Amino acid sequence: MDLVLVQPDLSFGGAERQIIKIAERFNPIIYVSRHDPKATFREFREFDIRVAKPSVLEAPVSAFARLDSDNRMAMLGAAGVRFLGMKVRDDYDVINAHLMPAEWIRNRNERVCWYCHCPCRPAYGWKDFFMAERGMAGKAALSVAAASFDAVERAVVPKIEKICTNSKFTSENVRRYIGRGGSEPVYPGADVEKYSCKGYEKIFFYPSRVAPEKRMEIAIEAFRKFSRKGWKLVIGGFMPDMERNRSYLARLREIAGSSNVEFVLDMNEKKLMHYYSNCYAVLFTPMLEDWGLVPVEAMASHKPVIAIKEGGPAESVVDGKTGFLISNADEMAEKMRFLADHPDICEQMGKAGRKRVEQNYTWKIFLDRMEKVYKETAKM
Repeated sequence: MDLVLVQPDLSFGGAERQIIKIAERFNPIIYVSRHDPKATFREFREFDIRVAKPSVLEAPVSAFARLDSDNRMAMLGAAGVRFLGMKVRDDYDVINAHLMPAEWIRNRNERVCWYCHCPCRPAYGWKDFFMAERGMAGKAALSVAAASFDAVERAVVPKIEKICTNSKFTSENVRRYIGRGGSEPVYPGADVEKYSCKGYEKIFFYPSRVAPEKRMEIAIEAFRKFSRKGWKLVIGGFMPDMERNRSYLARLREIAGSSNVEFVLDMNEKKLMHYYSNCYAVLFTPMLEDWGLVPVEAMASHKPVIAIKEGGPAESVVDGKTGFLISNADEMAEKMRFLADHPDICEQMGKAGRKRVEQNYTWKIFLDRMEKVYKETAKM
């Protein structure tokens, strides 16, 4: 099968992990709007990555987007106009678009399967959240950008032959915000063989990007309410070099106070695996997470997950069997105390979580389903 894959850029994220697995199986041509080989996984150096040609609309779109201090709008605008006008000249059976606005490739190309990781958050669902972070100029720029994005989405998305998503939650959001029903969840996988359990130390672990939407303050507040001597909370991940992230980290440190909370901000894969394999349980409290690989990776490591009952975690975590779904810091603290007092149940939940991942969330399951979806899109 001749596959072309489209993605705005390649960084260190969950979408890129999926793309690597797809590329290893199908060896596609990968089109991006910009590319820095040092700013993404080394595995991408093995594949045919091409940068889409610039558009004449790129400069004015980017200039307007820079009215907002958050340069993501400028990057998305530049990528959007490139893909909107791009005609793929390569021979292909199917085009697989990933993070928005890669789906705009459908404007001039047929046989497109869009794997929607989430609808555009600043335009749909999260607009008020992003507005609250901005000044007057930023608010005005975001309003215009969101309206423009929505107009293009509603023109292009109905043409797309096949839409897959990472969860039922995302499928519902595609229907709710863009008006396109019938999308199919194809759950991302995990390298199950990479994850193991070496023990259950007195550590609660929250691995993620340090950003306001991850709501790490809920986990910290819960840990303070948990209030058991000898236990530690580790916040681990990476922090983008942006003012919003630096300010958020400062607020988290203030909330943590003198509690035994450790921030590990250079969380490479070796450290990540260490904490997954040795922690007692994993906490996960993001806002409306579309899927979330963290609960899957935690369960693959035989660790129960205590997660907010919304978005993707409400689908991956089985409440009372592979972990707990909670609504606030008080409930999280209660479940932390329960697990601490019942180590046998903690281990049972860990084993149940591992079994759930093996049966539902492996890369083989994901790739087999994607191959079927590609064939359906290409009408092969």
